[in-house]
Amino acid sequence: MPYKGTHGQSRTRLYRCWQDMKTRCNCKANKFYNRYGGRGITYCDEWETFIPFWNWAIASGYRDDLTLDRIDNDGNYSPSNCKWSTQHEQSMNKTHIKGSTGVVGVRWKANRYQAEFTRYGKRHYVGRFKTIEEAVNAREKALKVYECSL
Repeated sequence: MPYKGTHGQSRTRLYRCWQDMKTRCNCKANKFYNRYGGRGITYCDEWETFIPFWNWAIASGYRDDLTLDRIDNDGNYSPSNCKWSTQHEQSMNKTHIKGSTGVVGVRWKANRYQAEFTRYGKRHYVGRFKTIEEAVNAREKALKVYECSL
């Protein structure tokens, strides 16, 4: 049910998530501004105020153990480009996880390319491969199989 009236949520974790999103995009003094606002990342007009963000968050499965995650890392914060993820899922999408391979979910380990993915807080090991192409293809295939089995 949509939230209406005075929100009374300013001391909640969800309110801090919303406030932090706005600060990363707008405040040059924020230590993460260069990764967000400094790269042109913004948030939709709808989320300028908290209530629409709260309504989207609750309808999208918000829980206190999840974090706000952009599906397209180069896209803006909006209902169509955001989801709630575990901290581990978030960490698998960070640039530093791409490491020397430049590919999310594929890393160089023990002279092989290791492919893996994380869904709902659980890591799924795909395998180790001689080439990065093999690892990427195997990971994509495993993701499709996983998503179809839900």
